[in-house]
Amino acid sequence: MKLLPIAAGARIEAVDALRGFALLGVLLANVPYAGPDTITGQWDDILTFLSHFLISKKFITAFSILFGFGFYIQMTRAEAKGIHFRSYFLIRMGLLFLIGIIHSYGLWNGDIIMSYALGGVILLWVRHWSVKKLFLLAILFNVVLTGIFFIGNSAFGWQIYDYDYALDREYPLTSSIARYLTINFIMNPWTNFFKDMPITLVFTFGNMLIGLLLGKLDFFRLSEKARRISTYLIVLGGTIGLASSYCYHKIMVGEIELDLPLLWVPFVLAAGMILQSLCYISLFVRAFQLPKIKAVLRFFSIVGRTALSNYILQSVFYLTIFYHCTHLFQLFGKITMGQTFLLALVLFVIQTGISYLWLKKHSQGPLEYIWKKLSYGMATSRS
Repeated sequence: MKLLPIAAGARIEAVDALRGFALLGVLLANVPYAGPDTITGQWDDILTFLSHFLISKKFITAFSILFGFGFYIQMTRAEAKGIHFRSYFLIRMGLLFLIGIIHSYGLWNGDIIMSYALGGVILLWVRHWSVKKLFLLAILFNVVLTGIFFIGNSAFGWQIYDYDYALDREYPLTSSIARYLTINFIMNPWTNFFKDMPITLVFTFGNMLIGLLLGKLDFFRLSEKARRISTYLIVLGGTIGLASSYCYHKIMVGEIELDLPLLWVPFVLAAGMILQSLCYISLFVRAFQLPKIKAVLRFFSIVGRTALSNYILQSVFYLTIFYHCTHLFQLFGKITMGQTFLLALVLFVIQTGISYLWLKKHSQGPLEYIWKKLSYGMATSRS
C-alpha cells in the first residue's frame, strides 16, 4: 500500500481552517493558568470573565468534534476504495494512544490524545448507526453522563486526590526535570484514572459522536439541510450556550454553589457547552463561504493541516516559556493575565510561521507523516 497524504483538492479547506482556529482557542484557554494566582485588578477580572464566557472548554470541544468528523472522512474514503478500514484504524488508534502516552508523561499531563484514541476505537462499533441513534447516544454521553460525573466530582467528592495538593504549586516551579516528571506522573489524570478520566472520556466521546453525526449530515459542505441546521445551532448557541457559560463563570469564581436545589444546572451547562461550540463551528463555516472573509480565515488552515504536530508543539511552548524545569524564560506566575493572552497570540503566529515553512516542502506535518507511515506499514504487514 503506497503512502500518500490526502490530496489538497480532496480536503475540506474550511475544516482545516477550523482545526487551526480551534487550536488557537485551546492555546488561549491554557495560558491563563500560567498567570497570577489571584485576580489582581479590574482587567484581570474582565479577562477571567471573557475566558470563562467565550473560551474555556469551547475550543477543545470543537477540536474533539472535528476529530470525530475526521474519523467519518477516513471511514468513507477507505470503504470507497475497498480498504479494510477496521483493522487499519485500530492500528492507527493504537499508535495515537502511544503518542498520547509519550506526550502526557513526557511533556504535559493535560493530554487529550489518549482520550481520542480510546474514543476512536469505540466509534468503530457505532459508525454505521443512523443519525437519530447517534444523536440520542451523543445526548446520553454529552449531557446525561457528563452532568452526573460533574455532580459527583463537585458535590460528592469523587475527585478528591490521594497526593499532596502542594504538588500542584511545585509542579511548574521545580527546577529539576526529574522532579517535574515525577510530579507529572503523580498528578497525571491517567494515573488518577477513576478520579479524573470518567468525565473527560464520556464528554470527549460524546463530542466525537457529534463529529461523526455532522459528517453523515454533510455539514461542512453546507448542503441546504446543513445550512438550516447551522442556523438553528447559531441561535441555540448564542442564547442557551452563552447563558450556560455565564452560569459556568459564576460557578468557577464561587458565586454559585451547586447545592441540592441546583443539581439540574450541570446538565444544562453540559448541553450549553456543546451548543456554544457548535455555534462557533457553524459561524466559522458560514463565514468561510464569504470570499473576503475566507481570504483571512484560510490562514488558520496552515496550522490546521498539521494539527497533531501543532498540538504537541503547544506543550513544548508551554514548558519552554512558563515552567522552571527548562531553565529558560520561567514566566509562570510572573505576568498578568492580559500578558498571557498576548503571549498566546505571539506563540500562535510563530506556530503559523513554522507550519508555513514546513508545508512549503512537505504535504503534511512531521507527526502526521510518522503516524500515517507506521499505520500503513503495520497494516500492510498484517495483510
